Amino acid sequence: MNTQEKQAITLVANINAKPEHAEQLKSELLKLAKASQAEQGAMQYNIHQDNDNPNNFITYEVWENQELMEQHGQSEHFQNFVKVTKDMIDDSKMTQMTRIA
Repeated sequence: MNTQEKQAITLVANINAKPEHAEQLKSELLKLAKASQAEQGAMQYNIHQDNDNPNNFITYEVWENQELMEQHGQSEHFQNFVKVTKDMIDDSKMTQMTRIA
């Protein structure tokens, strides 16, 4: 295992719901968070909703390492989330980061 695989990985996802689907997407995100928080390697899994734009959500995740984060991406609950919400999302961006201080 290389050094990067041993380091904690932070994943931030910025998700913009289609306005007519914001509440439904929020519900699905909350279900996803509950299941994800119970996963091996999930150090933090938080969902935030923009106070000024209720269509915008941020997930802030910290995983023990790259491998466990990738396992999350293949999990049944995450794959179901992707399938169920694909038509609810206007756009999204994911950023992987490593804490440096």
